[in-house]
Amino acid sequence: MWLSAREIAGMPGMPSCSKRTREKLSRLGIPSRPREGRVGGGGLEYDCSALPEETRAAITAKQITAAGSTSLAVVDTPPVRSFIPAVVEPAQPAARVPSQAEKDVADARVRLVNMVHELVPAHGLRSACQLLAARILTGEAGSEALSIARKANQRARGDSVGARTLERWISLHRANGWWGLLPAPETARELVQVEDDVAAVLGMYHSRDARFRKLSQAAKETTRMLGRDFDTWESLYHRARRALDKLGKSAEANVALIKARHTGAQRDAKLPFKRRDTSMLAFADVYLIDGHTFKAKVRHPDHGAPFAPELTVVLDAATRMIVGWSVNLSENVMAVGDALRHAVGQYGVCAILYGDNGAGETAKAMDCPIDGFCARLGINHRTGIPGKPQGHGLIERGWQTHAINAARKFGSYQGRDVDAGTFRKAAAELAKEQRAVKRAEQTGEVVQLSTKAPSWQQFIDAVETMVREYNTEHRHSELPKRADGKRMTPAEALEAIFDPSLQVKPSQLELRMLFMPAVIRTAKRGEVTFFNQHYQAPELMRRDVDGREVSVRYDIHDPSFVMVYTLSGEFVCEAKWNANRLDYFPKPVIQMAREKRVAQAVKRREQQIETALAELGTTVNTQPLSLPEPSTPFVVLPSITETVPAIPSSSARVVEQSAMSRPFFDTPGERYEWLMRNRDQWADADAAWLRNYVASEDYAELHDYYAGRGMGWDDAGEQPGFKSAL
Repeated sequence: MWLSAREIAGMPGMPSCSKRTREKLSRLGIPSRPREGRVGGGGLEYDCSALPEETRAAITAKQITAAGSTSLAVVDTPPVRSFIPAVVEPAQPAARVPSQAEKDVADARVRLVNMVHELVPAHGLRSACQLLAARILTGEAGSEALSIARKANQRARGDSVGARTLERWISLHRANGWWGLLPAPETARELVQVEDDVAAVLGMYHSRDARFRKLSQAAKETTRMLGRDFDTWESLYHRARRALDKLGKSAEANVALIKARHTGAQRDAKLPFKRRDTSMLAFADVYLIDGHTFKAKVRHPDHGAPFAPELTVVLDAATRMIVGWSVNLSENVMAVGDALRHAVGQYGVCAILYGDNGAGETAKAMDCPIDGFCARLGINHRTGIPGKPQGHGLIERGWQTHAINAARKFGSYQGRDVDAGTFRKAAAELAKEQRAVKRAEQTGEVVQLSTKAPSWQQFIDAVETMVREYNTEHRHSELPKRADGKRMTPAEALEAIFDPSLQVKPSQLELRMLFMPAVIRTAKRGEVTFFNQHYQAPELMRRDVDGREVSVRYDIHDPSFVMVYTLSGEFVCEAKWNANRLDYFPKPVIQMAREKRVAQAVKRREQQIETALAELGTTVNTQPLSLPEPSTPFVVLPSITETVPAIPSSSARVVEQSAMSRPFFDTPGERYEWLMRNRDQWADADAAWLRNYVASEDYAELHDYYAGRGMGWDDAGEQPGFKSAL
């Protein structure tokens, strides 16, 4: 490279003016020549390769910076669009179609090759490659050159390029031109061979067995199964860890691990998902309904004891507005139907009702194709896939915004994020209050109730406030923005898209008739039987009604009448109650449901009492009290040596049976088989039991089974003290 004295002046090691620079270059004996392209008076230019080292380094840095700026403009603005010639020359090694990313890499490498060629006259090829690589590594080449190197490299090292790499690119460019600088195509990865013991560890780790959630546990179990020295499990663990890190880096491997270790909702919560777009929906196109156990203890409306009630909410999918709600003592179809009635009464009938597979939303009262709530209203009822709550996430996520925040206002809050100490103190205070209430039933003292648990009315008021604040104040992140940039509230979204012409809103009388629960019964001789209660009307003797199935709709609060319809929906009559039963007055359905719930609660407590009393035995006699035939199950009874307090009637039967040296029976069938095999041990209590059993439907269903084994009642014969069972 040859430069004039003016171009060299000011460089490190040189004077700042041209005259002094020429004098110094003459003293140093730098070779010179007349400037090329000038005729007469063009001056001299000097050989840069003979200049001092510090001067040559400064000239090189200036050239690299200038070359980088020029190359960046070519690469980035506008982007280089390489093309493939119509005919590929035989000398070109690539006959494939490169991608745009591969073209960009080849273009960036060409720019680096050109930068090296500009330095070759002053330093030579090898020195130019080393100098450019060093300045790129230290960052002295400038941001433009670093950007080009980053595109050309395609390596984990980032924007550093070695001197040998530059020399190789220059050689490839000299031989094949631009095509030689294309990155090599990716080759298919060879299948990695995994040793059998490592494969066994990874197989356990990729399973749903809770024991192998940790790779170390899988390595220990494999070591035991192979009969190796247990201390060698760490070596096996490290080999399995290396294999897992090598094979499990890809997205496919991670997805496969999740699918192998999880099922159902837990697996879906970890895998990619698709968002459901509701922008095309109009108001009341889709209602979502869901029940939620309130996360705070509330006083029971009947007896005042703290419990967690059920809150059911109906949400519009388009506006995210709560259009209806109801509260109930537990999840059931009455709570779901009441929430739907509230929504339809306020905002109209929806086209699709989307719920989960809960007991209240899949009951016949909702889904019956003839007389269900949805069939009467013309609603298409859809339910989500069991085990996949993500499809119902629009309403599930809302609980954290409204219901759970409403529960936080009470001292009896029991959500998952409650402080453990605070919750324990509140629970202890409520338990102490209930013990005092129980004592007061005997002593008559006045008990001051805790303020931790709200009353039933306070709970309902809190829900009303919750719904109002959510609909009018909460700015939902999925709703459109207003002109001022803020998100809309559900009420504002409803006002923006509401179309009164599309609303179908029944009257109050129609609502009462539409939401009366119904059952299918057969009209016979002028009456229908419903919950063991008889309802009569003369119209039930019509030719098209008598002896046919009809729809019986009833009021859950008023059992004095039922409404009878044909299966096609035609009204027949209103049948009045005429009780053909022992009760003087009919029982409302609410009372029946209450009694059923109480009976189940009493049964659960009796089982807990029996389990607790069984722990009073201090010594255990390992000999059975009786030896029945091998097919008859028996249990080992502990011999009680201590005096125990009086036990309930259910435990008294256990002691009585133990004294008679009989086994315990899980089913009536087992007791019947034992009695038929041991006819000499019949007692007086067995007589009444056998009379009832042989007349029951259970015996009728198993009659052929007993008869085939010689245990039919016809084969019983006459037993002493037992004349007949029929």
